[in-house]
Amino acid sequence: MAIISFDPHRVVDYIPEYNGNRESDNPCVVRLRFVPYARVQHYSRILAGRTSGVSDPLRITEITQEVQKRQFVENVEEILNYYVGEREVRDPEEFYETADTDLVVEIIKAMESHARLTEGQRKN
Repeated sequence: MAIISFDPHRVVDYIPEYNGNRESDNPCVVRLRFVPYARVQHYSRILAGRTSGVSDPLRITEITQEVQKRQFVENVEEILNYYVGEREVRDPEEFYETADTDLVVEIIKAMESHARLTEGQRKN
């Protein structure tokens, strides 16, 4: 059986499983790009470079979160059907700043995993 991966330049519509979203009539959809292993390693090298020589655990945590946010913002194109109060939030950075931790982590794991990304695509 052949293995067919996602083109890392193509935007994929991912429907998070978070809080029963996939079963919703009008689910939240995250338009993102697949992040292949080489690109994950790129973010790891950025993290290693920025934490080199840093001994303060709090600062290491802050740097780690900054690199994670960068990966998220660089690879999420837009979000549909996500609201903060009455206002729809479509911007990846604002979404990252307002969404639940479990939801953000699910999206990051999906962008890094072909299998998870495939599971979250809309079934016709």
